[in-house]
Amino acid sequence: MHKRLLAHKRLLALFLAICLMFAAIPATFAEDLRSITEFYAKQQTSSTCTLASAAMMMRRRAYLDGLDNWDSITESSLRRVAWSYVGLSHDFSMLGIEVQHAYFEKDESVEDQLISLLKEHPEGIVVYNRSVPHAILVTDYTGGTFYCADPSTAAPAGRIPVSSATISIPNAASYWFVASDINRSSGLGPALTATAASYPSRLHTGESFTPSGTITSPGNITRVSLTVMTESGNIVQAATAEPGEPTYDLAALSDQLSFESLTAGQYTFLLTADDDFGGRLNIKQTMLVSSGETTLGSYSGTVPTLSNINAINLTEEGFDIESTAKDSDDQVTMVTYSAWADGNQFAQSLLGEEGADDTYTVHIDAESVALGIDSFLINITAIDRDGNSARGTLMVKVSAEDSSDENELNLTADQRLM
Repeated sequence: MHKRLLAHKRLLALFLAICLMFAAIPATFAEDLRSITEFYAKQQTSSTCTLASAAMMMRRRAYLDGLDNWDSITESSLRRVAWSYVGLSHDFSMLGIEVQHAYFEKDESVEDQLISLLKEHPEGIVVYNRSVPHAILVTDYTGGTFYCADPSTAAPAGRIPVSSATISIPNAASYWFVASDINRSSGLGPALTATAASYPSRLHTGESFTPSGTITSPGNITRVSLTVMTESGNIVQAATAEPGEPTYDLAALSDQLSFESLTAGQYTFLLTADDDFGGRLNIKQTMLVSSGETTLGSYSGTVPTLSNINAINLTEEGFDIESTAKDSDDQVTMVTYSAWADGNQFAQSLLGEEGADDTYTVHIDAESVALGIDSFLINITAIDRDGNSARGTLMVKVSAEDSSDENELNLTADQRLM
């Protein structure tokens, strides 16, 4: 036991940090971020551009979290916790939202790095150009254009193209970002949705068909695929797109398809869509090509939501992973878990134990402290009857703290959602 305690002491003070790899926001909030002008404000002094930009970023994050008091984050209120005599601090928090500072990598363009960062941070990124010096909040990258809110009084108000800001971003040196957010533990999970969509349940031979409907994501849609297969599973029609935007009109796939070339027979119409929040839509319908009159069918779908994901009951032998899985228009049939350490899978459960209020729990036998492992990756997938799914990834870090009794092991948990 003494050797094990010595191993424990080589680890850092105990903490359990959970990193949610998807941004947990309702789908309708994506458009709110672009349209609500109350998020934005001008700097109060000539030297507080970083402070004003950080306040705008945190207001947007608090709004996404569903906090009614998101507008209480102002330059004045944030100054008390984030401002020092040398400027904006590199690590501060307010309303459970922690902000940290980082530098852009020199071997990759700032633009490419920002595109990746914005996919993970819908609240935006505070970008600092040291040569001016000035900071702005880059809010989003939409339609090939960066948008921002510039706190300078010399710039237009509200969300504007970066080209209209008082600084440019290619020469930016550093940035501030939301590093953790405890409020996300009670937020909604991904809500990738297909609405007003149609397919030809019966198609007259030789007649063309244009897909219709809209795919909507709380983040960005990474891939859309429409496939037509024969009864034997052979693919006879296929179209794909990588929108990189929150919405996608399925009609844009039409130039890759030629339904008029299908011969008489029964086919499977399969639509799949993925987003960067871990959602996957999987809509499958049967269609018949014949000499009969064309008849259109309609479909819709929403991926399940994952929320309230926590690691609990931490012991020397392992811990429990608890999550809530719901589906607004279907029934969740399966919640799966897999656990990884040092690149190797060591645990898997095809179905978590369902409890009250759509809560699923699974026990992970980790023996983390005894093995000297302090980092695990937990993959979670919720699947409904239609095959739609939502995915989440937790990074769990554990270590041990000293005890006055050498035969006693003290384990505590400090959960930090990112």
